[in-house]
Amino acid sequence: LLNSSGGVVKVSEDGLLRQSSTIASPIHYEFHDGKSRNVPCAYVEFAERRVLPEYQHLINTNQISRDMRRDGFETSNADKIFESTNAQRQEHTHAQK
Repeated sequence: LLNSSGGVVKVSEDGLLRQSSTIASPIHYEFHDGKSRNVPCAYVEFAERRVLPEYQHLINTNQISRDMRRDGFETSNADKIFESTNAQRQEHTHAQK
């Protein structure tokens, strides 16, 4: 199940960074005080870093290196990706299945 907050695929303003993530699977956890509840366990984030415009002419030549791709972190997408571990959102999403 993919996180749809902000769209299934979150795209940077320049279009060169595309991100998506799964929704963290809940696990039942008993806390030290004896209370228990479902908590988010883990999620997977996917990122596609596209080739920078100045290297587009090399796309079909097998000469693209890591430094020729979009680098960095897109802060405008971060809050949407982190919603993958939002327990309330998960409960709503899993209830819809």
